[in-house]
Amino acid sequence: MLKQLHRPGPAKAERLDVFTYVKPIQRVGFSLLYAGRLYARCFQEHSRGLELDLTQCGALLMLAQNEGVTQQRLAELTVIDPAALGRVLDRLEAQEWIERHPRPGDRRARSLVITQKARTHLPLIWKVVQKSQLAALQGLPLEEMRLLARALDRVLANLTRRQPSRGLATPLQRRIA
Repeated sequence: MLKQLHRPGPAKAERLDVFTYVKPIQRVGFSLLYAGRLYARCFQEHSRGLELDLTQCGALLMLAQNEGVTQQRLAELTVIDPAALGRVLDRLEAQEWIERHPRPGDRRARSLVITQKARTHLPLIWKVVQKSQLAALQGLPLEEMRLLARALDRVLANLTRRQPSRGLATPLQRRIA
């Protein structure tokens, strides 16, 4: 049997199906997935001269803000699977964007740092990020952009808490003003 909801009001209460409330948000997960894919394509269009993809740029920018972290910690900060991040870091290291240094006190762990090459390209990478964000958020008033950022931050925090191997930090937590 379909559960019914009652909405109190000044007139008589009307009966509404649960689906009346759920239908508009049923597609949120898919919308997030599709928006992410389209944003990645948009980013790639703006970053053709960089020779870096969105994931590599994201890892590089997060590392620039957290130099000296381990691969495990960078995986938590970027919300990238540690094995997948390892492959990203291998490519970044081969192209001389990052370096891995021995970590004092732990022979297995390595501290990650960006190279001078990466440091000189950071302004260009941020410019590509800004162009891509402007394209994605075109037509949204500033207050809606802030609301979207806060809502996405909460979604990321909720999903991150569900993953025991991940830290609670999300990339958007650093960006929300």
